[in-house]
Amino acid sequence: MDKIIGFRRYICGYEEFDFQELYKKCDRAKSRLPVNVFLVEHKKYGVMLINTGCSRLMKHNAVSFARYLAKNAVSFSDEDAIDKQLENEKLDPSVIKKVLLTHCDPQCCGGLKLLPQYELRSTAQVLTMAVLADPSDGIMPSLMPPLETPKAAAGIFQGKHFLADYFKWVFDVFGDGTVLAVDLSGHARSMAGFCLTEKNLFIAADASVDETALDQHLTPSPKLLKNQFYPKDYLSVLDTLCRIRHDHPELRIVFNHSEIIPEVI
Repeated sequence: MDKIIGFRRYICGYEEFDFQELYKKCDRAKSRLPVNVFLVEHKKYGVMLINTGCSRLMKHNAVSFARYLAKNAVSFSDEDAIDKQLENEKLDPSVIKKVLLTHCDPQCCGGLKLLPQYELRSTAQVLTMAVLADPSDGIMPSLMPPLETPKAAAGIFQGKHFLADYFKWVFDVFGDGTVLAVDLSGHARSMAGFCLTEKNLFIAADASVDETALDQHLTPSPKLLKNQFYPKDYLSVLDTLCRIRHDHPELRIVFNHSEIIPEVI
C-alpha cells in the first residue's frame, strides 16, 4: 500500500519569463508562470510542503525587494500566501509537520515564517545554506526560520533506483525510499530535487524554467546562463534531465514554475 496518500499544488505567486531571451531559437512568447508549492500527505510522516512560495514577508526590506523585482518579474497578493490558502481550505497551518526545501530563494522560502511549527528537511548542503543566510542580502534573512527550528538532512539512499545511474549521490529523505533527493546545484549554490518514487514524479526545482527546454531540446542563452550561480553545472543538470526524460518517460519531471501538474493520486 502506498505511503504517499495525498498530493496537491498551490500557486503562491507568479513570475513572467521571456522565453525568446532565455533560449536560443525559441518561438515561445512571454509567459506568466506559477510559483508552485506542493503539499504531500505521507501516511507515516503527516502533511508536508515542498517549498512555501511567495509572501508579504518578502517586502520586509522595501529597498531590497525593489532590487529583487528589478531582476525577477514576480507578482503576488497577500491571498496567494500559503497560510491564507491553507486557511481557505479550513486547514490550520499547524497541520504542516515538515517542509522539504529545494533551495534558499525568496520564492521557495517566502512562507516559512507563516507556519507555526515544522521540521525543515533537505540535503545537508541546502540546510547549511538555510543556516548561513547572507545577512547582507536584505531579503533572505527576514524569511529564514529561527536557528532552533528542527532540521534533518537526508541520509544516503541504500536501495535501488534508476536515479543512481544519473547522479553521484541519491539521498533518502525519510529512510523509507518514498522521497528521494538529488543534488541539482547550478541554478543556486545548493539545490535539491525531490522524487516521489511511488508516484513516478520528480520535482526538479529551478533546474529549468519549466518543461519547455526538455520538450524542445532548447539551448539556454548567454543571458539565462549569466543568471545561474554555476552556469556549467546548470547545463550539466539540464543535460542529465534530458537523458532521464528520454530513458525513463514514465518519470514525470516538473519544476517550480511548471504550469501543468499531473494528477498523481
